[in-house]
Parts: sequence; C-alpha cells; structure tokens
Amino acid sequence: MIRRSFAVLLAVVALAHPAVPAAADDVLEEHFEEDDWWEPPLDENGDPGPALWLDYRTTDAARTAIEEAYRADGLHVVIPPGGRRGAGPLYLLPDNVEEAWFRYHINLESWNAIDSGKLPGFADIGLTTARGCQPSTVDDPGWSARVLFYPAGTEGAPGNDVRLGYYTYHLDQPATCGEFMPWSDAGILEQDRWYCIEGHVAMNTPGANDGVLEAWVDGTRVFDRTDLAFRRPGEEWVEVNTFWLNVYFGGSTVVNPADLELTFDELVVSDSGRVPCLTRFTDDDDSAHEANIEFLFDEKITAGCAQNLFCPYRTVSRAEMVVFLSRWIKPPATSVDYFDDDDGHWAEAALNNMAAAGVIRGCGERLACPDADVTRGQIAAFLQRTFGFPTASTDFFTDDNGSVFEADINAIAAARVTLGCDTDRFCPYNLSLRDQLASLIARSIQWAGAS
Repeated sequence: MIRRSFAVLLAVVALAHPAVPAAADDVLEEHFEEDDWWEPPLDENGDPGPALWLDYRTTDAARTAIEEAYRADGLHVVIPPGGRRGAGPLYLLPDNVEEAWFRYHINLESWNAIDSGKLPGFADIGLTTARGCQPSTVDDPGWSARVLFYPAGTEGAPGNDVRLGYYTYHLDQPATCGEFMPWSDAGILEQDRWYCIEGHVAMNTPGANDGVLEAWVDGTRVFDRTDLAFRRPGEEWVEVNTFWLNVYFGGSTVVNPADLELTFDELVVSDSGRVPCLTRFTDDDDSAHEANIEFLFDEKITAGCAQNLFCPYRTVSRAEMVVFLSRWIKPPATSVDYFDDDDGHWAEAALNNMAAAGVIRGCGERLACPDADVTRGQIAAFLQRTFGFPTASTDFFTDDNGSVFEADINAIAAARVTLGCDTDRFCPYNLSLRDQLASLIARSIQWAGAS
C-alpha cells in the first residue's frame, strides 16, 4: 500500500525539497536556543539539509519567541485574545517507529483559558483525518494523541489551576471529535510554575486493542491506558509518524478574551525509552540538599546564582538570607529607610521591608551589614522571626550554651527544621553554605504548611 500521510503531503507540496526522516537511531533534542530552531540543519558544506519540522507558519513565527526559560532559553508562545493557534509545526520522526516517548518542561505563565485546547504530543495524521473532528477512515487512516488542557479552574482543578489530559483520535472514540482523556490529580498544573511532562505511545497490533498511552508529570504517572486501537488490520504502515508541537485554543466558536502565554524548554523525543526529567540547576547534582534546592526554585524563593547554577557550596550573605525569606512571606513595602549601609544595594528594598516586619534587626546602629556572611546561629534567629516556631523546653545541643541564639536554635530543632551539624552539636558560629540554607528554609516552609 502506498502511504498517504498528511506529513508526507506537506513535505512534497509545501517545501522546496522533500522531507527525509531522521535516521532510525536519532533522537530529537530541541533546546530552543536559536531563533531559527525549526530550520533544516546545515550539512558539512553549509547547505540546508532535509527539513524535519513541517507546516511551520507565519502565525507560528509571529506568536513564538526565544526567551529565558528552564534551562537557558526556551520557546515562549502567546495566543492573543480571539486567537487560536499559537504554534503547530510537525516534526517528522524516523520510519518504522512503533512506540515513542517525549519529554518537555512547560510553564503555564498566564493560561486562564475559558475553553479546552491542545498541547504537544504524538500523531500520524491522515490527509484530512485525526484532527478537526474528522476521525480515521479506511481510505484515510490516522490517529493523534496530543496533550489536552482543560479550562482553568475546571474538572476539579482549584482556583485557576489547569488539569491536563490527552485529546485522542483512535478507532473506538465515542464521537467524531477526539476523545477527552483526563489525567489524574497529579496532572493538575499551577500557573507560573515549571513542570516536566512525559508521554509514551505504543502502536497496537493491527486489529487488536493493545495500544498504549501513558503520561507522567514531574515523574509521577498520571495516565495509563493499554487497550487502545490506533490502526486496523492491514494498516501496519500506520505508526508514530510525527511529534506535533501544537499549542491551540479551543476548536469551536468560543473566543478567549485575554492573552494565553506559556513557555516550553528541553524537548526530547526518543524511540528507545523514557527520557528523564531535568533539574533546574546543573551544579547541585552531588549535593545532599538537591531536592530542597529544587523545591525553593519551584516556590520562586531562588533563581540561582547564575544561569543554571545555584552555587551550593558558596557561603550565604545576610542580604541573600533576607531576600530568600522575603520572597516567601512577601512583607508589605515600607517607605522607611532603616539602614545607612545598604543605600543602592540590590537587596535594599527587601532589607527595609523585612526590618519593618521585625525579621532583621541590623548588626549595629542603622547598619544591615548586607554583604557579611551569615552564621548558623543568625540563620536560626531569622527563621524563628519569620515562621514563629513555638518555644522549645528541650535543650538539644551542647555547643550553643550562652549563645544569644540558643532559644531560636532549640525552637527550630524542636520543629525538626535542623538536626544540627553533628551529634549534640549545632555549630552556631559556623558560616552556612547555600545548599545547607536551602534545606533549612525548605523544611521551615514545609513545617508552616503542616502547621
């Protein structure tokens, strides 16, 4: 049978040269670092190679931009009021791919959609089928399994959070349009927070209901179907043909009244297995505090010390400490200038606001000492003033007797925020490292949530 897929039709008609699939052992790794990321790669002679991104339109160019993202840069997408397509090119996969996996990181920066829509996923669409409420036919077979977003704050998602799912065209779909397949509650995304999305599809034995569709969010399985049919007997040539970088609002006459904005980063497609999620920082992988460092990034407490870096083994200044805590409690702004030695300092506003909130009392008369390194005892006091841990009746450590911070140290120990630096010791006069501080703040936040 001669294959007639929509992707191949586009390759022949819309492009100046035929699209040639990638080699079977190639994996798509798109980091979205260049403005022309969708252009064919250059060969050894500097000439454009075969195009693999198909159906890239002027709309895609106008509504996407390369901007700072999860790891370095990423693809920022905006659907304006009344718009539908934000992006939609198709990446042509190798021939004979029976199953495939994808992974991308996504941030729904402002995604208050009033209707559902589509996000990237796999497909092998026909000439006219597997989209636009046109199901697969014997003469024009096709399937698709794009990620689905529901309207913000619906389907059990609190506030303006967004539940994800799959929007799937398959042979047993109940209606002409694709079937909505919601993910579990772990597939509900908060606005303006980075998540790792993984998907997996495996083609069914032609004529059998043994096709697989799976999804994970931040490593947690949120969807699992093993009973799907994407192709009929004799349709062995229907396969995992494309990765569809689709960002599309609605599909009806509903008009969204506001901008919808999201950013993708670190897209990988594999034909050999799951692709691990990335962590935000590249220099904390050998730190025992990595999970808490990443937690602080997710909570917008820290953006690191440089691009993709947290500097876990660097000491902490008083200004850094105060800024971390201010990002959590968000104290009211004050017009009072409490200190003379922070004028023009990058943390001046946070130092004044936290002084007004009673968290920082200075290091001398009208002095904040913003660039002085902070000790573990001082950190205990900052944490106690910020979170208000109950006074402890137990003396946990032997090396803080007589310290002005002893009560604060015992309070955070009783709350299980710290276990000290050694058996019966807290090391109150030692300087703190950034990764150690990350764990102390993360545990304090978690204590506050539990309380």
